[in-house]
Amino acid sequence: MLSAMPLRRWSTAHPLVVDALLAALVAAFALGVPGPEPARRILAPVDTPTTVLCIAGALTLVVRRRFPWPVWAGTTIFGIIGAALVAGPSRALVPAIIAVYTLAVLVPARPAIAAAVLTPLVPIAIILVVGSVGPLEAFAFGLGPWSALAAVTGIAVRSQRAVIAAAHERVRLAEETREEEARRRVSEERLRIARDLHDVVAHHIAVINVQAGVASHLMRSDPEQAAIALGHVREAGRVVLEEIPGLLGLLRADEPGAYAADGQPGAATAPAPRLADLPRLVEEARRSGLQVTTQRSGTPLEFGPGAELTAYRIVQEALTNAARHGAGAALLTESYDARGCTIEVRNRMSDSGIGARVSGQHGLTGMRERASSTGGTLTLGPDGPDDWQVSYRLDTRPSGGSV
Repeated sequence: MLSAMPLRRWSTAHPLVVDALLAALVAAFALGVPGPEPARRILAPVDTPTTVLCIAGALTLVVRRRFPWPVWAGTTIFGIIGAALVAGPSRALVPAIIAVYTLAVLVPARPAIAAAVLTPLVPIAIILVVGSVGPLEAFAFGLGPWSALAAVTGIAVRSQRAVIAAAHERVRLAEETREEEARRRVSEERLRIARDLHDVVAHHIAVINVQAGVASHLMRSDPEQAAIALGHVREAGRVVLEEIPGLLGLLRADEPGAYAADGQPGAATAPAPRLADLPRLVEEARRSGLQVTTQRSGTPLEFGPGAELTAYRIVQEALTNAARHGAGAALLTESYDARGCTIEVRNRMSDSGIGARVSGQHGLTGMRERASSTGGTLTLGPDGPDDWQVSYRLDTRPSGGSV
């Protein structure tokens, strides 16, 4: 036997065939079912006009979904003619019940109820005037209760279908929302990885560039210092080779066969840098040749990992820019208070250095995006004729935000 779901799908795909079968069943019921004893006494025998009217009314039901109002009008008129011909209740009224139900399913409730009220009025009047039955029989066999039942059933089916359609729409919207959220998260992750790559590569490439220049300059005059500079180049290169696989490994963490740097499955990961790691960053900047002076005031606070990573990357970018465009020295200050922390990097620059800094927008844009993502306040730009300042204010918060 066919299960309910395939049968429903088949009926939805072939509505005209379903309505043709329904029309045949309605005609067979109207003409062939004798009914209970009271009905056999009241209903007129099946004659040729009644047969023609029943078949005509049933045939109109084949197009009931496409033309619900004309079908209702036609079946009602056929029923009225049948009642007038037999001077009493007529079997030709049966197709009108299906037409009322169809209206209740396909049109709003108020017009459907109006049609259900109008359908039995004329047949009941005819049966009362020319028939030999009482008012109760006239109401019962003139479609009164059947029209009401058809309308109520149709309205209930319409409401159920509306609920199901609304549920499907909610599911569709939820699926679209999930897809949009996934795309948004992918875009944010790509931007975050791009920022991290820029910070890591720009910082250490700046160190390599400066120290390589020092080594080239001192190669003949001071080989010992040149060797030290080349050691700094080698150290910066080692750090880049260690950090970049960790960042790129995030892109392959879910791929089968992805391996970490130590040969174990999975992407190589390490704790994200925090404010406590700033001394290491300062030491790296000093090895690159930048003279960094540090100052700290207040009691250090702990922020969320996202906020502290943002602060670390902003300081890293600021020191990198100071090494590339500055006069060889920078001042890093950390000021803690009850509401948060202000981190500032200041360095002296020439006019050409400030112009180069302003023209390189990727690093500055990355700092602004990081600060915005964590709710911090970033101020950067020239401070006086020869100074450049980067100031990042981070207020205390439970989670620190994300990057």
